[in-house]
Amino acid sequence: MRNSEFLSTEAGSLVPTIGNQQAFVPAPLPPPLALADIATTVGEALQKLGELKGACRRLTNPYILVRPLQRNEALTSSAMEGTFTTDSHLLLAEAGLELESDDSTKEVVNYLSALNTSLDLLRELPISHRVIKKAHEILLSGLSSQRGAQKRPGEYKRDQNWIGGRTIDAARYIPPPPAETQKCMDDLERYLNRETDYSAFNKLIDLALVHYQIEAIHPFADGNGRVGRMLISLMAVHNGLLDMPILYISPAMEHHKDEYIDKMYNVSTKGDWTGWVKFFTERICETCTSTITAIDRIISLQENFRLRATTASRSSNPLTIIDYLFERPVITVTEAADKLGVTYAAARSTIDKLIEIGIVVELPGLYPKAYYSPTIMQVSRPQPLT
Repeated sequence: MRNSEFLSTEAGSLVPTIGNQQAFVPAPLPPPLALADIATTVGEALQKLGELKGACRRLTNPYILVRPLQRNEALTSSAMEGTFTTDSHLLLAEAGLELESDDSTKEVVNYLSALNTSLDLLRELPISHRVIKKAHEILLSGLSSQRGAQKRPGEYKRDQNWIGGRTIDAARYIPPPPAETQKCMDDLERYLNRETDYSAFNKLIDLALVHYQIEAIHPFADGNGRVGRMLISLMAVHNGLLDMPILYISPAMEHHKDEYIDKMYNVSTKGDWTGWVKFFTERICETCTSTITAIDRIISLQENFRLRATTASRSSNPLTIIDYLFERPVITVTEAADKLGVTYAAARSTIDKLIEIGIVVELPGLYPKAYYSPTIMQVSRPQPLT
């Protein structure tokens, strides 16, 4: 790490660590902020969040949007850390139809589980060590020793970690040593749960500040980036910026990955909070715009599918399965029977009708047979940023 680049004493300080190196310890939040310099971009992001909330109210069931957004977030956030799987593998694993999931797919499924477990915990708990550690524990649970078992799931690091370079000597950034980590996280927890009545403007700024802080602390041996990005979605709901968990910015961050990394580095080295907050809120705007477009496509497709179904059948069963498929695009006949409360034969007839009108297709090579809607999968996913 180039110690000479870490010039801002307001951003943090350097402390000795292993290998005669220096580690960076970020100063506790809040930092000094020039609010006038960030007011425009923060205001624009708040307006976009308001538009997103309004668009979400147009959905008969918001979870037909939430689940695809969460899948896309899990795939993208994991890919940013070098963990890759596919939409189809993820959906099959979620549905319990892929019995031999590899570690990469398990990690992405774990991300979804960690996210939703954390949302459940936050109904009763504040954002705290307990919630953050639980998310990390789930994220790395059930993996091979090479992928997660040796990373102490749910525990803060015991060994010095670093970013960039195969050895610490070649590192671009060295976060706080283990001895400093608990205090850093204590300070962060205290900041997150301070007793103050603050505006939506400040709540949005907090998303940027807290995300930088947990990335700078890098409290875990692995999985820090995913936990940090997950925390953005959790905070947006917990602090009342959004009613539903519909803000997932990993695709926008991935699209600007080099700048994302550089902007956080500039906070540590130069104390450039203005540049970071502007960058972060611009990504919020991009994400809201992309998600609103996805909502428009979902509503249009849902209306199209429902028209096809009512034209082809007098029964309401196809409509029920169509609505289910928007939330969970893979289904078996047995699941359809349970969902409809009908016999296997009646459910089989409903699936056949959906195949006939081009809404679902069979997934090859599976037993029991499973069916999915490729169009729903395509339309529900926010489009790549350009």
